[in-house]
Amino acid sequence: MKVLILAVSFFFFTGLYANDIDSCISYTLRDSLVNFAQKHIGSPYKYGGANPGHGFDCSGFVMYVFRKFGILLPHSSQSIAQLGSEKRVEEAELGDIILFKGRNTNSIGHVGIVYNTPDDELIFIHSSSPRSGGVIFSSLDDTYYQKRFVKIVDVLS
Repeated sequence: MKVLILAVSFFFFTGLYANDIDSCISYTLRDSLVNFAQKHIGSPYKYGGANPGHGFDCSGFVMYVFRKFGILLPHSSQSIAQLGSEKRVEEAELGDIILFKGRNTNSIGHVGIVYNTPDDELIFIHSSSPRSGGVIFSSLDDTYYQKRFVKIVDVLS
């Protein structure tokens, strides 16, 4: 009888403790989205690609990540730029979409996901190019991206 009481007590109290731990760890959709995105660091760049088995282009990567969470986006940087509400850089949050001009044009040509917004630096994750290693982290502080930056949009709120 003592063993049964001890066993029931053990499972009851460890169950309560586990519930307390789970309630302390609360992930938002934004957290989950960027955590999922980072799992694909190093995935190869592939023009037109939209899955980890073959590789990603920039909009294919963003589309793939958001689709995992039931948010359907087009496979086009220019089309993604038409969605959501625009934000200033200082207002950017995890999971917002960052858009850039194309290399040789003034129209939207590149897209990524805001990954981190520490005090003075915005970090984003994107499928860059075969030369850069595919899916990587980059900083908006990088001169290359500063010159091409267009806007940030929020499609999650």
